[in-house]
Amino acid sequence: MKKTLTLLALLLIAAIGFAQSFVMINTDNQQETENLFNNKNLKIHYFNDNFVLATATIVDGSMNVLDSQAFGGTDAYYIVYCGKKNQENYISATKNAKVLFKDDNILIFDKAVEPYKNDGMIAVFNKEAKMAVAHRDFPVITEENALIREMMNQVSMDSLEATVQHLQDYQNRMWDSQNAFDASDWIAGRMAALGLEVEQQPFYASTWTGSGQAAPNVIGIQRGTLYPDVYVVCGSHFDSFSFEAMYGGGTCPGADDNATGVASVLESARIMTQYEFEYSIVYCAFGCEEMGLYGSEAYASRCQQEGMEILGYFNNDMNGYLYGDVIHIDCIYPNSVAPIGDYYMNVGSVYFPELPIRHVNFSEGDSDHTSFNNHGYMGIYPFEDYQHYSPNIHTPNDLIGPSVTSFEMSQQYCRMNIGCLAELANPGGEPQIHCNPVQNLELTYPLNDDYASLKITWEEPASGSSSELNHYSIYRDNVKVDELTDNEYFDTISQGVTAEYYVVANYQDGCESASETVTVQSTLDIPEIDALNEEIVRYEVYDMMGRLIFSEKTISKNVEEILVNDLESGIYMIRFFTKNGNVVNKKFLKR
Repeated sequence: MKKTLTLLALLLIAAIGFAQSFVMINTDNQQETENLFNNKNLKIHYFNDNFVLATATIVDGSMNVLDSQAFGGTDAYYIVYCGKKNQENYISATKNAKVLFKDDNILIFDKAVEPYKNDGMIAVFNKEAKMAVAHRDFPVITEENALIREMMNQVSMDSLEATVQHLQDYQNRMWDSQNAFDASDWIAGRMAALGLEVEQQPFYASTWTGSGQAAPNVIGIQRGTLYPDVYVVCGSHFDSFSFEAMYGGGTCPGADDNATGVASVLESARIMTQYEFEYSIVYCAFGCEEMGLYGSEAYASRCQQEGMEILGYFNNDMNGYLYGDVIHIDCIYPNSVAPIGDYYMNVGSVYFPELPIRHVNFSEGDSDHTSFNNHGYMGIYPFEDYQHYSPNIHTPNDLIGPSVTSFEMSQQYCRMNIGCLAELANPGGEPQIHCNPVQNLELTYPLNDDYASLKITWEEPASGSSSELNHYSIYRDNVKVDELTDNEYFDTISQGVTAEYYVVANYQDGCESASETVTVQSTLDIPEIDALNEEIVRYEVYDMMGRLIFSEKTISKNVEEILVNDLESGIYMIRFFTKNGNVVNKKFLKR
């Protein structure tokens, strides 16, 4: 019996010794952090300049145990940015979640919680983080590149405002709302129209509001000419949040947070797709940032798993609220990615020496660059002002006007985004010839008779083509039948005939872009009656375009003759209405 008890005690000690705990380890410098990554006892899930969060097999005195059974009852832990003076009220209002750690700036919970009002929450998953490394040396910029300056000069404040206005008009882009899915589709359409390789990456999120599919990430790739498998990446998140939208049926228009960032990414893509680069450029729009960086985590994690070589990531999040009179940039990043921060400052000093840029440590929020930093990639976050950012974010008042106060500042941020991307991707060669097709091609054919009159309409192509639109070519069954500058075309086809139509947009530089194909088949539905055996009460005469030419509505006896001397030569249709309620169509030819 004594031997049995001894064996059980040894087994218990072994179980305790090898149980995995979720721990926090404070760090004072980057070297300490690197040493922890080399510790085989640890699996690091998250790190910053001050601490790492890891799973430890053996716990020692340097570790603060947050959970003795790491990920035992949760998919993720959550870091919430909340200042000390507001923590008590926030904790008391938070249901069904346990506080594992708190200091003057953050709280760590054991499961999903509501965001605190100020921006920023990070979901820490059971994935292994990787220390960010520079895949190649960042170039040292000593003088302007004329081609890059040309790109910067094309940034349009009107274009930026149009994108922000469109996204604001959704009113609600909560992570799993239909509006968020619609916004993802709209962004994907914008990228596709620019000729990018577009993917909508699905991902799953488990938040305090519920679990399910989030509105998908949108990933657009512009392939490099020499190094297509080496990438420079920029991104933004397109979801929005407010407690009013969550609980009171209010709105979360998210103009500054973060329609301004999406606008910068799309405007960068609009301009840069006109040029060729040696390296590939990726333009991203992430979903579900507000719930814990879910979207960027899904993409950055996949990039790490696939061994994707990313030279740098440039985040775009909140760049429209100007505090004071001087446009400036606060650049947020951990010390572990200082090389890309230095590179950003270098680009700014050459192209915009008058622009104040400073490196700051932000203790009130976070954004998608952190997902890249924690998966081995150097990423930074240029921000409007870490001390005086928009007070209207996460409220129904995050609108153009009160929250987005300066599109001139957004323009400057976008120019810096283009400069950093372009200097890394290395432009060269002539601008690419690229043109967009017409939009919303529709076909209608209102008449039913021996011939069918039809009308094709469309909207002008989306912006972003490399030249001005010249004219449209109309094709029927792959044969060009007309050229015109209007946005509609009329035709007639015989009974039972099937025809296929498409429209080609022709540009001044010779680029041609064909629309989708629409198909029509003429059908008949003529009543099997003899109009001459019934009393006619009125009739209408139409031309073959379906236009009413004239009508007679005061017939007192049967129709014996209709005067058509004033009609031009052509085919016409008469529609008879009988006393018994029948309608009979008759066609005639005026010679």
